[in-house]
Amino acid sequence: MRKFLLRIVFFLIPVIVLLIGAEIYIRSIPNSYRLKDYWMSRNGQTVSTLLLGNSHGYYALVPSEMGHGVFNLCNVSQRLEHDYFLLRRYESEYKTLRRVILVADNSNLFDIPMETEEPARIAYYQLYMGYRAYSMLSSYGFEICNMTYFMQKLKYHSQGKSLMCDSLGWGDNYIVADRNPDNFIFKNVREHHFVNWESTLRNRAYMDSIAAWCQQHRVELVLLQTPVCEDYTKKADAWQLQLVNAMVDSCCTQYGARKYDYSCDKHFRDTDFFDSDHLSDQGARKFSRILARDLCL
Repeated sequence: MRKFLLRIVFFLIPVIVLLIGAEIYIRSIPNSYRLKDYWMSRNGQTVSTLLLGNSHGYYALVPSEMGHGVFNLCNVSQRLEHDYFLLRRYESEYKTLRRVILVADNSNLFDIPMETEEPARIAYYQLYMGYRAYSMLSSYGFEICNMTYFMQKLKYHSQGKSLMCDSLGWGDNYIVADRNPDNFIFKNVREHHFVNWESTLRNRAYMDSIAAWCQQHRVELVLLQTPVCEDYTKKADAWQLQLVNAMVDSCCTQYGARKYDYSCDKHFRDTDFFDSDHLSDQGARKFSRILARDLCL
C-alpha cells in the first residue's frame, strides 16, 4: 500500500508542477484588466472623466478623442456590479474627478450575473483588479480552471493580440476593415432580451448605487446609450426598450444624472459599425468626438 501511495505521489508531482508553471505563464501574458488596474492605481488622481460599462463602452469610447483626463475603465461583458466595484476601488485616488460616463442600456440592464453566464471572467477581476467576492483558492482564483478561455488567451498571445486596448483603455481591435457583412444579416443580428426580474432589479440597484455615489461626491453622472444598428433595435421588444428608458429616467430624476441616448442616432452609417451593436474603430472615433462636443469636454 505504501509503495502504491508513493507511486501516486511521484506521478502527481510533475503534473502539479506543470499546472503551476502553466498558471504562472498565463498570468504573465499582458491583458487589459491588469493594464487598467495598474494605470488607475498610478494615475487615478489625473482622471477628470471616468468611462464605465461593458463592450458598448469598451469599443465606442476613445479617451484620446475626448480631451485630457479621460480614461476608459470598461471591459467586455462588464456588469453594473463590477462598474460599481471599480468606481469604489480607486476612490482614494480621485483628486480631479468631475464626471462619470456609464453605459446603461439594453445590453446590460437585463444581464444575468457573470458567475452564471461567463464565470471565467470573474477570475480576471479577482486576479488583476482586486475583486474579492470569492476565495483566491476557489476556481475563480486560477485562470487554468477554464481551459476554453485559457486556450483562447494562448491563441491570441501567439498572434500578438493579447492586449486588445490602447494605453487609455479603449478597445481598439474592432477594425472597420475586418468587419464581417454576415453579422448584419437580420437573422444574425445580436439580441439582448429580458431574462428575469431578479437580475433586472439587481442591475437597477447597482446603477442606483453608482448614481448615489456620484451624487454624494458631487460628480456628474452621464447615463449613456451608444449607437447601434437599426436592425438591433428592431429585434428588441418595444416594451423592453421602454423599460430601459423608464429605469434610466427614474435614476436621473432621483439622483440628478443626465441621459444621453444615441442608440438611434442618424449620424452613423453601416461602415461605422463592426457588428450590429458595436462601433468599429472608425465609428468609435467619430462617436467620441460627437459625445465630447455634446458634453462640452
